[in-house]
Amino acid sequence: MKVLAYLKTPLYRSRHGGDGSLDGNVVCIQGKAKSRDGGLEITISKLRDDREQDVAAPFKRIFLPLAKIDYYIIEDA
Repeated sequence: MKVLAYLKTPLYRSRHGGDGSLDGNVVCIQGKAKSRDGGLEITISKLRDDREQDVAAPFKRIFLPLAKIDYYIIEDA
């Protein structure tokens, strides 16, 4: 299913840069999700920050624990 997930708090943003670091405070993740025990595994199509600006995705997939997600919108079944 395609989802638009809004987070309770932004994803961790490393100060050191390098592999896996983010250029912004990601609060919204859009992509194709699979339900897993305790959360969603999302293949990322778009990341957005708190100003609704796109953030480059340094990784293709992410596991979001349900505790991290405020809510998500199902874009299609």
